[in-house]
Amino acid sequence: MPPRTLKRKSRATKRSVSRLKTGVLVCALSLLLAAPATAEEGTASDDVYQLPTVTVTAEKRETDVQKTPTSITVMNRTKLEDASIDTIEKVLQRVPNLNFSPGFGGVNYMSLRGMTTSAGTSTSPIIMYIDGVPVDTFFNLDAPLMDVERVEVLRGPQSAIYGKNAMGGVINIISRKPTNEWHGTLQAEYGSFNTQRYGAAISGPLIEDKLYLALSGSHYSSTGYMNHDDVWHGNIERTERFKGQLRFTPTEDIDISFHLNYTARRDGFSSLIWGDDDPTLDSSANKDDYLHSDIWNMALHMAFSFDAATFESITTYRTENLDYGIDMQAAYAAAYPIMSIDYADTGRSNTRKEFTQEFRLRSPDSKKDGVQWLLGVFGGYTDMNILESYSDVASSMSGYSQRIMWTDQPSREYTEDYAAFGEITVPLFEKLKVTLGLRAQQTHKKIDVNYTGNMMGVPIAPDMSRTRSDSWFELLPKFNVSYEITDDVMVYGGVNRSFIPGGFNNATQTGVNMTYDPQTAWNYEIGAKTEWFDKRLLLNLALFHSSVQDLQVIKFDMSTGGYVSDNAGSARIYGAELDAVARLLPGLDAEFSFGYLWTRLDDYTHQGNDYAGNKIPYTPDYTASFALQYRHEKGFFARGEVLHYGQMYWTEDNDSKRDPVTLLNARVGYEFEPFAVYVYGNNLTDTKYLNYYTPSTKYGMMARPREIGVQLKYTF
Repeated sequence: MPPRTLKRKSRATKRSVSRLKTGVLVCALSLLLAAPATAEEGTASDDVYQLPTVTVTAEKRETDVQKTPTSITVMNRTKLEDASIDTIEKVLQRVPNLNFSPGFGGVNYMSLRGMTTSAGTSTSPIIMYIDGVPVDTFFNLDAPLMDVERVEVLRGPQSAIYGKNAMGGVINIISRKPTNEWHGTLQAEYGSFNTQRYGAAISGPLIEDKLYLALSGSHYSSTGYMNHDDVWHGNIERTERFKGQLRFTPTEDIDISFHLNYTARRDGFSSLIWGDDDPTLDSSANKDDYLHSDIWNMALHMAFSFDAATFESITTYRTENLDYGIDMQAAYAAAYPIMSIDYADTGRSNTRKEFTQEFRLRSPDSKKDGVQWLLGVFGGYTDMNILESYSDVASSMSGYSQRIMWTDQPSREYTEDYAAFGEITVPLFEKLKVTLGLRAQQTHKKIDVNYTGNMMGVPIAPDMSRTRSDSWFELLPKFNVSYEITDDVMVYGGVNRSFIPGGFNNATQTGVNMTYDPQTAWNYEIGAKTEWFDKRLLLNLALFHSSVQDLQVIKFDMSTGGYVSDNAGSARIYGAELDAVARLLPGLDAEFSFGYLWTRLDDYTHQGNDYAGNKIPYTPDYTASFALQYRHEKGFFARGEVLHYGQMYWTEDNDSKRDPVTLLNARVGYEFEPFAVYVYGNNLTDTKYLNYYTPSTKYGMMARPREIGVQLKYTF
């Protein structure tokens, strides 16, 4: 690396560290100033000072989050609105040890506690549930967050209860249930880059005590923040979302609800750049690049409560369509410098349909102190149909344009999942509980692949169709023990096994190395959940370790001339997480989270390169967030945030990295019921950084620069 680049990155690192120190200093001063007030007795009622109890359904039953022996980040409806969180990306930005890197073509690379997305498998190690509808691909990660009751992010493997792919964690998005009271919201926003957001939500009874309806919808559009020579606007974005819920409660013991939501995305060219990993707002995309997607989610929930047990049925269906086209001329021109590349287009069109059915029988929620148990069965079917996945390259030769390469790799993959699971929690003593869980998971996959390719009109490989099928079976045990030292202090520890199934490479030209094996891990965690000063301070700590086998990675395969999924070997992960929430004064809250990760590849050799001892890509060394929020009874509102992400590497060779990034956000407003008005600023220091970068092609995706805007809201 040239000395000038090193100096530039060194200065960037110093600026990031300086911003982090500033945020920590603000936190410390706030705590010092508030300490005398919180120490006073009798100055305010307990309910003004105490933090509210948060209920979660992480264990597929309602529990107090502080009494649930697992690491959870919870954002309820109020928190989402106060922090102006309207996308799933903004949720994930605030979770310790989680990295979210949106790439081009609708893909999203994620890592949580060191468990990362492998591009070739098209699966994510973090499963998102939208009102029970599972989403475990790394395409089309979108969720309507209007009229949401809460978002729960379960940090750490959850395979015993949630099944395959839950190696890193689970994101549960839970909509608010309509009740006998009519309520609604209208909101509008305008900000930088001609950003516009409009939303509306309404819910209430159609027949009191029996039938309820909830409807919401939103519009988002922006002319984009990238610079482009051929167009006056940047990377144009447009998303429409609709969500509906119909709830039926014929008796007190029966609760049936049907959920439906639809998302339509119509984007122009993306925030794509090309060159060294230096952030820039100058786009290398073609003005005709596009990304279109449509997603439908449907779920039918039925719950029947009896004295001895509660029976639940969850039926879901999801269909998604994705179509994109991207200009890759810059990369091909660099790869073939002696040719004059006229165009180099790549694109993909696919449809994905998934149906799932789960039945559960569990002990009633009213039985809090005795033995608690859960039994369930699950079945799922997925049809992934890649209609085309093409590359088309042409060059000017002998004075005229000629196609020099054409490849297309359509495929269709069918997946069947079957599982039986159970969990039981037994109180051995008054304060000591032991939880045992087990899941038997069977996954069967079949793929039909058709490869077509030629170079200068000569077939790269014979046009062929191939069919492969395979099955994988895993037992996924879980053991957990928790002990309540006092009513305010609980410690816990546990071990579990997690896995991601194997699969097939749909991009291989010859059929060689077409199958890759499952990825498995043993995971260990100890932690403490504590409440202090009469529930004015919540402080939680977790320490964890994972031992990963057959790590799924993407490799360039010389025999096939393309990127394929494969298994690397083993890896080790160690980490720590700290969460704190404090009520400093009536209306004044402070939030803090910190995550630290130590990751190492133990056994990974590829094309003569030994990567043993290197860090796992896309896993920041540490993450931190701090927020200070004040809401006065007269209507004044203010919130400030510091988000910090440590250094991380883009590839397994650890030759290319992103320096630490610090973001400052703020929101100030006045709330005069039923109206409210806010002014916000995101990334106030206008930090330029990359969300994604691949050194092999030198393509990257720019993150959003500084944005300032105003929000109006009406609530009834």
